[in-house]
Amino acid sequence: MSEPTPSQAFEDAFHGVAERHERIWMFISLMLLSLLLAGAAFFVVDAYGVVVKTTGYQTHPQDAARAGPFTQSGLERTGPNAYSVHMLAHLWAWTPSPLHVPQGAEITFYVTSSDVLHGFEVQGTTINMTAVPGTIGAVTYTFQHAGTYNIICNEFCGLEHQNMLGRIIVDPAHGA
Repeated sequence: MSEPTPSQAFEDAFHGVAERHERIWMFISLMLLSLLLAGAAFFVVDAYGVVVKTTGYQTHPQDAARAGPFTQSGLERTGPNAYSVHMLAHLWAWTPSPLHVPQGAEITFYVTSSDVLHGFEVQGTTINMTAVPGTIGAVTYTFQHAGTYNIICNEFCGLEHQNMLGRIIVDPAHGA
């Protein structure tokens, strides 16, 4: 067997050192990635618990739908230019719909479902939340422009899901 040439000896030594350095950097990278993953998991569990916290409250799935506010339809005045409405999602409709609201008023929507998950998205606005049976979610919005806004269900809720539409009609403000 012949002795390696100086260039061959250098290449063998270089590859040995490079391989050791690559293994060290791979180990460091995997450790950092593992720490990042563990930290993210700890943060999520610590900050949110096993179930995501909500500003709503939970009841038996059908209780919210049978509660007084959800059995009445329409707006309820809560202040000089503020209203609330309790929106109930059920296969395959929104109650109340159509809903008339005044332009420029602050509207707080309390949303729940009586049966399955439904999406409460008001097109042309930033309103987008999930209606969960037994949980009442809330979102506040001010409609600046008069017109008709469609409520669509963006969660698959059954075979007639595509027909689950509602309407919010924003009536022009007096003098506008």
